[in-house]
Amino acid sequence: MGSQAGAPRRVLLVKTSSMGDVVHALPVVADLHAAFAGVTVDWLVEEAYAPLVRAHPGVDRVIELALRRWRRSPCAAATRQQWRAMLDQLRSARYDAVIDLQGLLKSAAVARLARGEHVGLSWRSAREPLAPLFYARRMRTSLGRTEAAVPRCRALAAWALHYTPQGAPRYGLQVEAGHPDWVGEGAYAVLLSATAKPRKLWDEAHWIGLAEALHAQGLCSVFAWGNAAERERAERLQQAVDARCGAGAACVAPQAFALDAWMRVLRAAALVVGVDTGLLYLGAAVGTPAVAIHAGSSPHSVEFESAAPWRCLGDDGAPPSLDAVLAAVRDVLATEAR
Repeated sequence: MGSQAGAPRRVLLVKTSSMGDVVHALPVVADLHAAFAGVTVDWLVEEAYAPLVRAHPGVDRVIELALRRWRRSPCAAATRQQWRAMLDQLRSARYDAVIDLQGLLKSAAVARLARGEHVGLSWRSAREPLAPLFYARRMRTSLGRTEAAVPRCRALAAWALHYTPQGAPRYGLQVEAGHPDWVGEGAYAVLLSATAKPRKLWDEAHWIGLAEALHAQGLCSVFAWGNAAERERAERLQQAVDARCGAGAACVAPQAFALDAWMRVLRAAALVVGVDTGLLYLGAAVGTPAVAIHAGSSPHSVEFESAAPWRCLGDDGAPPSLDAVLAAVRDVLATEAR
């Protein structure tokens, strides 16, 4: 390591996507600053998630990658120009450690272009077994690829730089609340009923029952969506809630917002309830009380903790009941009110 005689001066974290994965890696920034006074932390991330990383005051430079967009027109002049600009930024500093928290072949290959010692997980532990070809040092974990995401990221950075993480994870995002005009003036809860993986869905009747209960507590239910199919589902749920509770008990986000806008909406919410999806973890990370619903994935694959009131229910193949979710909602709201 470039700074074996002392503390690291500059570290590059590589976690390019997706939204939830980026959120799960955020505690590494606080860990580094707690372990090494004056350390500079840079982050390589896909452009779609750059606003998320920029909201962390502990990150100095956010280096944007656009592989998803560049793959659509790899030979275009604009693509070549943007690639060169990214490469110049990536290589403009020498790092004491380049830590690939992603563990994929693409992340390892791009990280290898940065100057410094490259560190990642071992052949047995990386998410893709060829990624360790690009690392100078490889950490083998006891649980291999099944280790939970948040502790795995923290453990890898700590192993790379020889420190011990202290305390619960700290996500460190600083986001200003932005109450959206389209909700109205009252308090609201964001309900994240949509997911790209059907096995993670929770029964629609449960979402309607949850929104009814929230209406009784004075909260408007905001149904979020990200594509046409999800919008259709959100509108169906909103119409069912309004039919039972009256107009204005629920609403649908009017468009697919940019990430920085969603961060402000989540921060202003009184509550976030969602299936296992990136916006749920982002809502908790910005400090909003949250309830996680697991139906087709295990909460143990993440081991998420939040400084805000947080409850996690269900498991892979064992979705929680409506009553269990309602009890968790009452619990986090009461905890927040204390």
